[in-house]
Amino acid sequence: MPYEKVIAVGDSFTRGDELADCPKQILGAPLSFSNNTWPALIAKNLSINYDCIAVGGRGNQWISWALLQQIDIHCNALFVVNWTYFCRFDFVDPDDQWNTLSPGSKTKKFKTEYFKNLDSDIWNLIRNLQIIHSTFCLLKENNIDFIFTCHEPIFNQSVENLRSLYPLTGIQKRWQISIQKLSQVVIPIVHEFEGLTFKEWSIEHGYDIGPGGHPLEKAHIEAAKYINTHVMEGKNNGHR
Repeated sequence: MPYEKVIAVGDSFTRGDELADCPKQILGAPLSFSNNTWPALIAKNLSINYDCIAVGGRGNQWISWALLQQIDIHCNALFVVNWTYFCRFDFVDPDDQWNTLSPGSKTKKFKTEYFKNLDSDIWNLIRNLQIIHSTFCLLKENNIDFIFTCHEPIFNQSVENLRSLYPLTGIQKRWQISIQKLSQVVIPIVHEFEGLTFKEWSIEHGYDIGPGGHPLEKAHIEAAKYINTHVMEGKNNGHR
């Protein structure tokens, strides 16, 4: 199906933070983004329009929420969804505004209590797999094409990978079963870069990383080539 537009959804990596053409993010202002990220370069390769819905520091609940608003509007778009770190926790305040807690978050309210008493790697894994799974199901039901990637290195892990205790306790085995059910669906639909996250892959290949930890222009150029040839079968469609 010919696409009219590529729509990328994600966080600062998708927005293109630290790329030369990326405007400063201003909360409350219209969304801004770079036109030199790898999703934007995919759109250029296809000679179609590009749009980006990305806010630095947001979590996967917000990413799914932002994406689902676009389904009926852009039914002939290719969606690029770059899922973010699983430790980020999105919530909505009494004014219906999104907030996100993360280890590096500037949001001080609740942060210390949350990461001290509530944060859990197993819970983070299963709740994010649930978010990715439900988003996948809605895209599939609406016959919308998509590319999923993920910045979180543990997205394909199991409880046995996360716990040194062996054999697993009874409750851990129950977590393991639940995570396996989701992983069977989610892992095959999330594309990696030679088995790595985009950032890991960029570091592995020696591409420049900005002071804030974001891959720079060369990494995005090469990532676009990788996605085009390994995910989109671009060579078969005349895309170089």
